[in-house]
Amino acid sequence: MISSCYKCGRTLKNPPWVDMHIGRVCAARLGIEPQKAVNEKHEDEDEFSGLSDPRKQSAGRDPFDIHLKRDPKGYATANVPHAIVRHSPTGFEWGYGGSGPAELALNILSAVIGRAAAEEQQIYQKFKWDVIAPMPVEGGTIKEEQIERWLADNGLSAKKQTSTQY
Repeated sequence: MISSCYKCGRTLKNPPWVDMHIGRVCAARLGIEPQKAVNEKHEDEDEFSGLSDPRKQSAGRDPFDIHLKRDPKGYATANVPHAIVRHSPTGFEWGYGGSGPAELALNILSAVIGRAAAEEQQIYQKFKWDVIAPMPVEGGTIKEEQIERWLADNGLSAKKQTSTQY
């Protein structure tokens, strides 16, 4: 059971963190805490028991919102790992329909529904045209609710469709 952290793309091996789709370090940076304190665990439990979906533990901050912005030199930055390199080895882009936006769309959907589902019938290309291409060039935020609504409108669920790495 190996997966990747949706935030940084690192390989996850510990089952509770694999189930959460986020690594311990990234979870700590987002303020995601285990539901049980480590010192309250029973001897037959490991330190990660009692964890659940990180979207439910974000303490008012939604880790599945996608933040797109430009650095001072104008380069595109996003809080999505560039885990899949298919169209644009130089990185993500938005605001038009090219290879950088396709790469961003593929990586976003892979993080949300799994790589296989994102690549099925190239659904990420439709996501690119519907959501990524219309983004203002200076950037913005794609809310989790917007992604879930788009998925529902296209007959997909926000749950990962497969357990394969993205």
